[in-house]
Amino acid sequence: MRVATHSAWHHRRMKSDFTLPPEQTWLNSAYLGPLPRVVQEAGEQALRRRAEPWTLTPPDFFEPAERTRQRCAQLVNADPERTAFITSVASGMAVVARHLTPRPGQNVVLLGEQFPSNVYPWFRWREAGTELRFVPAPMAASCDPAQLRARALQWNATLLDAIDADTAMVSVEQAHWTDGTLFDLAAIGRRCREVGSAFVIDGTQTIGAMALDVAVIQPDALIVHSYKAGLSNYGLGFAVLGPRFDGAVPNEESWLLREGSENFAGLVAYQSRYAAGMRRHDTSVRVNPILIAMLEAACTLLLQWQPAATRAHLLALARPAVQQLREAGFGVADEDLRAANLFGVALPAGMAPEAVRLALAARQIHVSVRGAAVRVSPHRHNDEADLLRFAEALIALR
Repeated sequence: MRVATHSAWHHRRMKSDFTLPPEQTWLNSAYLGPLPRVVQEAGEQALRRRAEPWTLTPPDFFEPAERTRQRCAQLVNADPERTAFITSVASGMAVVARHLTPRPGQNVVLLGEQFPSNVYPWFRWREAGTELRFVPAPMAASCDPAQLRARALQWNATLLDAIDADTAMVSVEQAHWTDGTLFDLAAIGRRCREVGSAFVIDGTQTIGAMALDVAVIQPDALIVHSYKAGLSNYGLGFAVLGPRFDGAVPNEESWLLREGSENFAGLVAYQSRYAAGMRRHDTSVRVNPILIAMLEAACTLLLQWQPAATRAHLLALARPAVQQLREAGFGVADEDLRAANLFGVALPAGMAPEAVRLALAARQIHVSVRGAAVRVSPHRHNDEADLLRFAEALIALR
């Protein structure tokens, strides 16, 4: 009888943390992360309790949020007092857009083909005379790993070169949402501080699946929706806001965000002072018992797994598949230049990305197409066999 290795046992245990049917190979977490069992159960329990409103007391409007605030902050080594709840990337960027005011003639540095929720807020600045300076990805001449490496390094270098004395803000992703290209956030942060520019990061695709240390990177704002790499539900995420936002007026004036709001009997003793820290920027949706319970459960699980360990785990899972793909003429960037939970596969000439996606879906292998790349996004629910199944199916389509 074959004895299971520790690694095989570990992969099976990870799969058992989720409820995905075995015949479906979900490699599309950058589109929608699967819900772990504990996250589903937390939401179901909260829904059942919400059906019994007499069981909900005033502390239930505050205590779950404060526990979850601690866990969100811990994921990125941030101060909980600088952590606020948001409903989406768009709502987090709206806080930034309201309180940073570029002068005409200044510029905002963005990535080419950046996710639109981190582009549309700056359109109004452009109308007022601010340049939107997009830094597109360089072209790779082939699927050769050396060409892909040169592409990623050049993209990072060109991005740094785009930041100058007239840059009001740099707003980028930790890993590009289309193909997982990593950006040197520490270098970008240093350059921003040199020129006095604000530095904003959208971490939606990566936070929970790889490390980001706010204390080291020092962004002015880190915006994270938690339904992708964060393995929670749509509608509640978090933002870490730096000193530039101290004293900023919030986008909504909820009673929850005022000092002393825990005292329900005194709510009509209206307060001019906001709650401490960045709570003034919290969304009122934080009191939704289902969403806050799911976010707390997801953050707790991600902390148990540890983001840096999750990245190492996912890189290891993908290595055999990546080797097969490269040997068959497909392009995958080197590990140090791409995310582990999100990476692009460059197709050989003659293969149409959307036709490839549809053919894989017919085999119950689910990926996305973003730009010219087939985007593969595994997470803790996947194992090595999932990645190999994808690779073998893709090679067979050539």
